[in-house]
Amino acid sequence: MNKRRKISLVSWGIAAVVYLLFSLWHGAFEGPLSEEEIEGYAKKYAELHPDADLVQFRALLENDNGKAVIMVNAIKLYDTPKMINGELAGKTSEEVLEQYTKYVFSYLIKRGSYPLYHGVATNDAVEQWGLESSKEWTYGSMIRYRSKRVMIEMSTNPEFKQFHANKIAAIEKTIAFPTTSMIQMGGLGSIVFLVLLSIVLLFQLLYISKLKS
Repeated sequence: MNKRRKISLVSWGIAAVVYLLFSLWHGAFEGPLSEEEIEGYAKKYAELHPDADLVQFRALLENDNGKAVIMVNAIKLYDTPKMINGELAGKTSEEVLEQYTKYVFSYLIKRGSYPLYHGVATNDAVEQWGLESSKEWTYGSMIRYRSKRVMIEMSTNPEFKQFHANKIAAIEKTIAFPTTSMIQMGGLGSIVFLVLLSIVLLFQLLYISKLKS
């Protein structure tokens, strides 16, 4: 095997390994929740959130295909944040919520999940019906969870409950519902693939040019 071919194989091999590691982080090999996992998460959730709708929670778990989940959120902040255990966690609702989002984003990034979009509302709702008090919003966002497993692991983590108090203190109202992609233009997986492909091709082009010079 000549040196040029060897370099080519090594560069493609490194790119393949990097993409495989990325795919593991990104959830390409996730599977749906097992019955044992569902029972375990349901028990943990009931202990941490005794007032929650457990029927709806179990339905969320049982309707799982192992694919990524995009959580769509509409958020309206309080003009003045509520107290947490008799104390102010920040001067503004934005400051209070920031403590929650810092924890959540740090937790998610380590587990192949991340925010896709976050924007500030520029006007009141331009269309609304069938809902009460749905005119005013502060933010709109979309969060990509690698799987429902990651989403549920976070919500059943005792540490999450501590920061969840900040969310309650800062947010006046919210709508959040999970979706799975039907149509998606590109995505992080495609970007990483194209970047790795470009790097390897550029490296080989430079190497060949060097050999010819």
